[in-house]
Amino acid sequence: MNFKEIKDLHTCPCDESKMYDKFLIPVKTQGMWVWFDGDDEPYLDLVLNYCSVNFGHCYPPVTEIVNQVTKKFDQIHSFHSKDKLELSCYLSNKVSRDINYKVYFNVGGSAAVADAIRLCRYATGKKYMISFDGSFHGVSAAAASVTDDRLVAKAQYGIPIAEYNLSVPFPSLHNDVSVQACMEKIQDCIDQYDVAGVIVEPIQGAAGFVIPKNEFLSQLSNICSKNGVKLVIDEIQVGFGRAGGFFVFQDYGVKNPDIVLLSKSIAGGYFPVSAVIAKPELYDSVSAKGTAFQTTFNNSTMGLSIANQLMKLVEEKKLFDGILEKGKYFLEKLDFIDKSPCTADLRGRGLALAFDIINPGTQKPSPDLAKMFMATCLESRVITYVCGVNFNSVKIIPPVVVTKTETDLIAERLEACLSLFHKKVC
Repeated sequence: MNFKEIKDLHTCPCDESKMYDKFLIPVKTQGMWVWFDGDDEPYLDLVLNYCSVNFGHCYPPVTEIVNQVTKKFDQIHSFHSKDKLELSCYLSNKVSRDINYKVYFNVGGSAAVADAIRLCRYATGKKYMISFDGSFHGVSAAAASVTDDRLVAKAQYGIPIAEYNLSVPFPSLHNDVSVQACMEKIQDCIDQYDVAGVIVEPIQGAAGFVIPKNEFLSQLSNICSKNGVKLVIDEIQVGFGRAGGFFVFQDYGVKNPDIVLLSKSIAGGYFPVSAVIAKPELYDSVSAKGTAFQTTFNNSTMGLSIANQLMKLVEEKKLFDGILEKGKYFLEKLDFIDKSPCTADLRGRGLALAFDIINPGTQKPSPDLAKMFMATCLESRVITYVCGVNFNSVKIIPPVVVTKTETDLIAERLEACLSLFHKKVC
């Protein structure tokens, strides 16, 4: 069977597989490593399925959980499993000890974002959502409507999908947007439009792990509370250990947001569980009859069992302890990136790490050179990918259980890739 011929004849040419010029078929994964068909030497994976395999591929304690769960469950509809009930309570307590949040479980991040938007609009009777330049919240029509136009080709939806979305600048440590100017812009939007909610990533993921100015999230929370606007915190990519703790927003002084979203790694990468954790009055206002909050695979008996047991593992083994310190050590090992004429803005919080590829002559973002860097890495058996609104950012996504020895190895491999890249460019 000629798999290359099958690919050319029968597979979609516009999905994510288009990002790599090299045709590779994965046959095995373990930890940081991926083996491809016909090649005995593994590739170092620094993408980890966009943070949906936070513990690394086939992490033994997680695979053991999955093996045990699949012996008991597949999919059962319309019932409250013990795992669902325990997980709901656990996530509520993680968000707040003051409020009994309620939780709806769906499939994947885009679905969670759509649920949150629907809750905001239904609860307030208003239409508009505010999101931020550089934001990425998913690719369903609703999720894409609050995603930066540069990150999703909205014309492909065939109809206007962002009619009721307002986008404002994101005040980060990497730009000159002030928090005050951002708050003034948000207030202007609230004054002019019937704003239902604001959705924000505490650290922007697809934009290239863009880190906010320290006071931004707390001031955003205040302005939403002051104006009766619902605040949605999207932690789908940077929550659940990636940036240092269970939730990022709490590290920035935000308390009791209206809605918090999780997905990706919460079921270990084995099932696409997402959680929409919301204040009780938001769900209590929704009629139980003919509800839009039901899909075939929501409240997955199998997925929620995996997720619930994984939460217990995280607590028992303290798997998120020390991630901020790991991140600091990682940045120290990557200091060679800052010394390159082709790179800029090495950054990170916890194990959400990134840098930009620039033209060494103009010092401007260079998507072409970034693509060349990604190809150079792949030639050296290192899997990276290019992201960001200028398509010149490279994220480094190691397992959250990464060791110092593994960190040293990653840094060594990246330095070798950058050296080869320099030879091509300079």
